Amino acid sequence: MLKNIILSILFIAYSICSAQQVTGDSLLKMLERAKFYYNNGEYENAIKELESALQYLKQLNQNEQVEAYKYLAFSYVAFGDKEKAKEQFKKALSLDPKLELDPATVSPKIIKVFEEAKAEMAPVTPPPSPPAIQPKGTQVSPRPRTVSTTMALARSCCLPGWGQIYKGEESKGRKMAITAAILLPSTLIATSIQNAKHDTYLKIEPGKKDEMDQAYREYKTWYNISALLWLGYLGLYGYNIYDVIVSKPKIKSSMGGFGHNFYCDLTEKRVDFGYNFMIK
Repeated sequence: MLKNIILSILFIAYSICSAQQVTGDSLLKMLERAKFYYNNGEYENAIKELESALQYLKQLNQNEQVEAYKYLAFSYVAFGDKEKAKEQFKKALSLDPKLELDPATVSPKIIKVFEEAKAEMAPVTPPPSPPAIQPKGTQVSPRPRTVSTTMALARSCCLPGWGQIYKGEESKGRKMAITAAILLPSTLIATSIQNAKHDTYLKIEPGKKDEMDQAYREYKTWYNISALLWLGYLGLYGYNIYDVIVSKPKIKSSMGGFGHNFYCDLTEKRVDFGYNFMIK
């Protein structure tokens, strides 16, 4: 019984010593022998030599480990086992991701397998996700923008109500714009008629008293109408300027300043404003 125990201890000690010997200089000699076998076309012997050394490779430095995996892959390619060759190339690349093979010393067949192994190790880029499909009838909310009081004031100076629409008060702005669109032409027409009546009055001879009185009454009537219209338009214009300065911005108009039905055409010689009425 004691003899068996002693023999077991001696066997274990021998195994440990043998392993220690393999992890030393003999491991490098195994690698050199494998290279010799490979260079002489003895691929099967090269594979056996390197496979027996695989479990001890961690005892070598990184470059020596890469060299061992590389020659084992070379041997597998030459032996016709492409999948095992790629497996060894991947191990070499995991240690040295910048590993490259020299086409001047390595056959194209080996380089092809090496490139395939490298491609399989490359991170897979997921395909781009398809754009979100908006349900029919929905609208994408516009991106919020900063509302400038200066820009609103400049718009209101050009057209009453435009600044209010720019600041998000579309209902108020449209009412102002429609009122201004009615008042201004009416005022200009009334002023034109007033001037015509005044010219007619001045052309009547002094002796025609009844005709002069009639012409004066007509002139006075259109003068009052013109004055009221001008007062209304200027009052609207003044309130429009005051309101656009003191009012706080609300939700932006979907047209970025104009309402849906306003348009403004700028040319070198003139500026055209308009409002499109929609009847449903």
